[in-house]
Amino acid sequence: MGFKEQEIMDAIHDVFYKLCIQHSSLNEISNLKTYLFKSLRNRLIDLYRSNKEFIGLNNDYDENHNILPFQLTASGEDELIEKEDSEEIKSKVEHVLNQLTNRQREIVYLRYIRECRYEEIAEITNISVETSRNLVSKSLAKLKKSSLSLSLFLSIIS
Repeated sequence: MGFKEQEIMDAIHDVFYKLCIQHSSLNEISNLKTYLFKSLRNRLIDLYRSNKEFIGLNNDYDENHNILPFQLTASGEDELIEKEDSEEIKSKVEHVLNQLTNRQREIVYLRYIRECRYEEIAEITNISVETSRNLVSKSLAKLKKSSLSLSLFLSIIS
């Protein structure tokens, strides 16, 4: 962003110094991590405004001196890699799902995609609640044995 490492370290120290001085107001902070990042950002903006020799940030303001929104774009290579990874994961998920029976796929769909309770699954599929629990358990066990990690699978279908 145009700041030297030492200036950033000084800004971090300033934020924590301010935090120590105002420790009585810490109880009012609902999210400390967000507070710290916002404080650091504001401190860096203050440093920029007080010392205009940081030419690297000149493009971060519009003609009315309003801060422009932060933008981060991926390169074409990153997008290609992400697309290939996505296709590979999709293929693995399809392979894993094909290892399940139709009933197991249906149960997994209802439980993790439609977020149905076991009672709802039992009612929809005309099985007992205990059977719905057992089918979910067996399905997850089968998924655990597959080459695709269960947490990755569940994060994809959620």
